[in-house]
Amino acid sequence: MVKMKDVHVKIGEVKVGMHGDLLKTTLGSCVGIAFVWKKKGLYALAHCLLPEAYGPTSVIGAKFVSQAVPSLMALLKVKADDIKEIEVSIAGGANMMSQLSRNNVDHVGSLNLAAAKKYLKLNGFKFREIDVGGEEGRQMLIDCTSGQVTVLKFQKAI
Repeated sequence: MVKMKDVHVKIGEVKVGMHGDLLKTTLGSCVGIAFVWKKKGLYALAHCLLPEAYGPTSVIGAKFVSQAVPSLMALLKVKADDIKEIEVSIAGGANMMSQLSRNNVDHVGSLNLAAAKKYLKLNGFKFREIDVGGEEGRQMLIDCTSGQVTVLKFQKAI
């Protein structure tokens, strides 16, 4: 068995993986967006901190969900006809400050999830949610050999 190369995706980053890589990120209120394009052997993971930029963003990155989706598409050179071939998964968006939350106020995690759904739909992607919301952090992994996306939930401290 060949050891996989861990590729850590930090806050605000988008990284592309190839066969033999294990893309991984740790999420709290942030949202992870995974693109799995098995036909081309391409995989990408974005770690989004905030829902939307206040103005246009011209750099590749994932500080904002509104920046991450176009960045993922640009890095993988996705064209409109390719969208149906790409499996998209989202995870994260937890309320990490539940003890400070007020009723009827959206927390950044729920805003990040809403933005991910919005920008993926705007670009024509169908996606699946893997373990979103709640109050626990998660680790999101893409095995770039099998194309498997896995989300591991951290136990909440008492």
